[in-house]
Amino acid sequence: MNKYKLIKNWENKKFDTIIDVRSPSEFAEDHIVGAINCPVLFDLERDKVGKIYKKESTFKAKIIGSSLTARNIANHIEEQFVEQKGSWQPLIYCWRGGQRSKAFSIILSEVGWRTYQLQGGYKEYRNSVIKFIEKIGSKLKIVLISGKTGSAKTKILRSIDKQGGQILDLEGLANHKGSLLGKIPGLEQPSQKFFESKLFYKLKHFDLKKEIYVEAESSKIGNIHIPKKIWSKMITSPRIEIKADIKLRSRFLVKDYNYMCKNPELINPILLGLKNRLNRNLFDNWKHLIDKKKWNELTKSFLENHYDPSYSSNTIKNDRKIIKEIKAMSLSNLEIKRIAKKILET
Repeated sequence: MNKYKLIKNWENKKFDTIIDVRSPSEFAEDHIVGAINCPVLFDLERDKVGKIYKKESTFKAKIIGSSLTARNIANHIEEQFVEQKGSWQPLIYCWRGGQRSKAFSIILSEVGWRTYQLQGGYKEYRNSVIKFIEKIGSKLKIVLISGKTGSAKTKILRSIDKQGGQILDLEGLANHKGSLLGKIPGLEQPSQKFFESKLFYKLKHFDLKKEIYVEAESSKIGNIHIPKKIWSKMITSPRIEIKADIKLRSRFLVKDYNYMCKNPELINPILLGLKNRLNRNLFDNWKHLIDKKKWNELTKSFLENHYDPSYSSNTIKNDRKIIKEIKAMSLSNLEIKRIAKKILET
């Protein structure tokens, strides 16, 4: 018999497949980055077994649970793993490394595959994520890329990445552009826990001796909160300021948020949310510009009356040392590449 093995230090070994056998709703909230979901019990099945366990009998719940488990595992093997070679090595985990992952591990190991079960399961993994993020925060050599809204900071950051620099793209991890209008159509934000899992995975691969370039953000990106230890390091880190005049920034934003210009109905709910915080004349003017589709004029007014004053206020509150200022002559792809190169030379 090829017995499965319990493993705690799962990061020290490379597995062919990581299999999360929890229910789809548990998996959706958070999981090990790169894992696939093969539920031993689906959500409704889990609820059913749980109710029988509480209201009828433990024994009956075990009978029904085991029959559902056997059927589901058989289906997963037939649908996903039947073509796997004998050398295939999967890692299996559930909530606490209990019966669900044990059942799956036993059956796969009986087939002949070298199978590993994560000791402590997802709960142990989640604890390691929290501890790692808290521990590593102060060790990061962060350099912030700052500048007023529309300075192409995200594109500059990604150009730094293409040119070999280390970047932490928090907006990319959060599936959000970070501003009031930052929600990306058709793309949901991850849960807070899965954001932290993605952050954990990214941080694990950094060379801590080298600079890590991060876009200057508020402590919240859409619905996602930047972990306190990372945020504390960010607000005390040196920054490189991108200077771009308002005309350049307005044109860039109209292009970058083109999907909103094509679908003005996306802007109106956000504008209504600001109504009580705005001067009535300003609100009416913005509404008029949206109705007339005067995007350049609207964007310039957004910057002058909302984003730029907010940026200036936050800059005063978080007075981080500016180590370099770079003036953008344009915000073309070529100029963005030049700025990124200049940052890496700093």
